[in-house]
Amino acid sequence: MNRLTKTMTCGMLAVALGATSLAGCGKDSKIDGTKTVATCNGEEVSLGAASFLMRYTQAQMMSYYSMFGQSMSWDSVQDEEKGTTLGQSAKDNLMDQLEDLMLLKENAKEYEVSVSEEEQKAIEEAAKSFIEANDEETLKSLAVSQKDIETVLELFTIQNKMYDPMTADVDTNVPDEDAAQKTVTCVRVSAAGTETDEEGNTIELTDEEKAQKKEQAQQVLDKIAASEDVAGADMDALAKEVDENLSATSSSYGSDDTVVEDAIKKAAEGLEDGQLAPEVAEGENAYYVVRLDANFDQEATDSKKQTIVSERKQEAYQAKLDEWSEAAKFTVDEKVWDKIEVTDSNPFVFKQQETEAPEAEDTQEGTDTAEPSSDAAESTNPEEQAEE
Repeated sequence: MNRLTKTMTCGMLAVALGATSLAGCGKDSKIDGTKTVATCNGEEVSLGAASFLMRYTQAQMMSYYSMFGQSMSWDSVQDEEKGTTLGQSAKDNLMDQLEDLMLLKENAKEYEVSVSEEEQKAIEEAAKSFIEANDEETLKSLAVSQKDIETVLELFTIQNKMYDPMTADVDTNVPDEDAAQKTVTCVRVSAAGTETDEEGNTIELTDEEKAQKKEQAQQVLDKIAASEDVAGADMDALAKEVDENLSATSSSYGSDDTVVEDAIKKAAEGLEDGQLAPEVAEGENAYYVVRLDANFDQEATDSKKQTIVSERKQEAYQAKLDEWSEAAKFTVDEKVWDKIEVTDSNPFVFKQQETEAPEAEDTQEGTDTAEPSSDAAESTNPEEQAEE
């Protein structure tokens, strides 16, 4: 299951809704949002609620990609064998998410979770603000009513309140040996080619050029080794004395690490805290100057413990959802759901709001993308909690 769509939607709606407005092409203006699109153990979900959730997913994902200067296509094929597009995958994932939300609501009483009067009021105000912020054409295209929006926000409010009690029994004790982290500081000298041939293939460096790169790394090593205090030496500054493009970075790793290159780990073996590896380490298309800062880094170890606990909680949370899902009867009316098209020709984005003309020197010009501003469902998304 693609977690991106779920995370983006949860993250946005769980924080707030407020006077955010959407812009779409209006292609779905004849859709009947009152029709039932899905049923979970007898409880029905309207097409309007699912449409609202889907369109916000579209807008949030578009905003996410745009923020990083990337483009995306809903028509791009994700599964060559099945011919499934990104848009269809997003629709499938949203129904998986909707099932989770319905099951969490169904089992909320077991964990003494409910929506308070104050939360319900905030939800109603947020839904009303959204209706007022969007024009009639957009609302028809969404096929959404204020009640549909309230339903979705209620579901997310319950979801955000369920995570803690559902993971309360998870073992939070992690021994040092299970999370022990070493920390090293390295200067990396790349030995990868930077030029390409006529066919676009990278041209590898010659043996002579690689030798020059290794010599550059040796010069850095010699400078650091000559320092009065090797353990406290500014490796970044010393590396730049050899070549201003070089830099030093610190990394922490444990026995299960798959990120830090093996050549670095091997170079750090047997060193004491603050000691410099006596030789340049040769890695994959790079040479490294390695200093072991801490054979046991308590701060990094404590951080790793938090990660392990978060992973345990997320696994327990997902296992409970899977258990409920296996016993549940969740059905989707595909004919109704097919009315919602997620394609490049039917895009939805966050609508930018025009600002008034500047009247003072400190007034900013231009337009700003609308930001969520409701208090409804303020808790952190469970998936984001697991990642922190």
